[in-house]
Formats: sequence, C-alpha cells, structure tokens
Amino acid sequence: MSCPWFRVPSVPPPGSSIALDRDEAKHALGVRRLGAGDAVVVFDGRGSAADAALTGERDPGGGPIVRVAAVRAVPRPEPDVVAGVAPPKGDRWSTALDMLGQLGVRAVVPIDAEHGVVDAAGINRARAERILLEAAKQSRAGWTCELAAHEGLAAFVARMVDEGRTVFLADQGGAPVPASFPPRVAFAVGPEGGFTAAESAAAAAAGAIPVAIGSQVLRVETAAVALASVLRARASTLGAGMPHSS
Repeated sequence: MSCPWFRVPSVPPPGSSIALDRDEAKHALGVRRLGAGDAVVVFDGRGSAADAALTGERDPGGGPIVRVAAVRAVPRPEPDVVAGVAPPKGDRWSTALDMLGQLGVRAVVPIDAEHGVVDAAGINRARAERILLEAAKQSRAGWTCELAAHEGLAAFVARMVDEGRTVFLADQGGAPVPASFPPRVAFAVGPEGGFTAAESAAAAAAGAIPVAIGSQVLRVETAAVALASVLRARASTLGAGMPHSS
C-alpha cells in the first residue's frame, strides 16, 4: 500500500521536521491511526513533495511531527488544463471537483451562465477547496487544483486566450476533439440547459472552438470529466514531445 499524503504549508529540506496542522493531524492519527515510524509523504500542493516519517512527537498545539528524508520536485501534469464549469446542483458539483482534481487540471473556474441552476458566485468555496485537496492527496499529484473566481463564459474564454491557451467549448454541434493540440488548453462546459446561442456566439467570437464529446447528452459533471480525460489521454498518447509548461 502506498504511503498516505499530507499537505504542509511548505516542504522543509531533508533532515528537517515539520508538524501537521489540525485537519491533517486528525486524518493521520484518527482515521489512518498512524504512529511513530510510519512512513508518509508531505507535499505543498505546488509541486514539491517529500518522503517522511512520524517521529512520535507532538508540537505545542498537539500536531504530530514528521521528519523529512528526501525531497523531490513533482512535474505538473501535461497538458496544462483549466476547466470552466457551470456548477450543477448538490453532490454533482462535488463529484465534478473531485474527479477534475484527480485528473490534475490546473484550475476549476465556476462559470456564470444564463441557464445556470446554481449561483456560481455563491458556491461553498471552503468545501470545494477541501474536495480539491483530498483529490490531490488521492491522486498523489503533488499539485492542488486551484478554485478560481467565478466569471461569465465570454470573459473566461477571453482570459484563457490572453494566457495563450487553446479553448474548447463543449457543444454537441462541434467537431470531435482534435488529435493534437498545444500543451496549454482550457475548456468550458455549460449548465443542464446548455449555453444560450448568444453565450456560445460570444465565446466563439472570443476564440473558443466548439467540440463534441460523442453523440450522447451528458450531465454537466460527466461532460467536464470526459473532456478532461480525453485531453489527458490524448497527451499521453502523443508522448513526451509536448513541451512542458511552468
């Protein structure tokens, strides 16, 4: 069984010690029932991870102290993907965040949409960020997916284009996802009723490329995960020739 991962504010150098915070300590001691000598991995969510072990000691706040053995850099997954998603209701939003986080997208942007059923500005950000953290720990990614500020579709597309990203817009009338694409991409998935014609036209004018994910009508979270998976799978099929992003 692989070692459990725990996030720390920053990864110290080899031979140093660091205490886990209250939430991570609860998981390590209460859920995993770890003790002195048990191996763990600590990571900062920004590409640095370290093999470590519990010392059996506690800091003044009661947090278990771990000693770092070896530090390594974890490359960011390729391609570098940003996912714009109109939040669906309830647990479906949690599912989308969890799976997108496991797939290693750089950021999830809640999209304001005219047909949206959830106010993108009013999502529970603290809960969403906890889900993304757990997804990073589950996937041993070394990088935590960012939960970005909400924005409208056209603004999202324009910002992504300004960042030098190719932007795909999930649309049943679009072409298939291309067989090759640049290493920096983004995509947008609309709400249950889809983006309006005006929203889609504005997105296209801003530079979005409509793409279809098969002929079926998919739920929001399914479409988002499917599109992220296609991009990730195409990248692995294309091999290491894709340049790395920072």
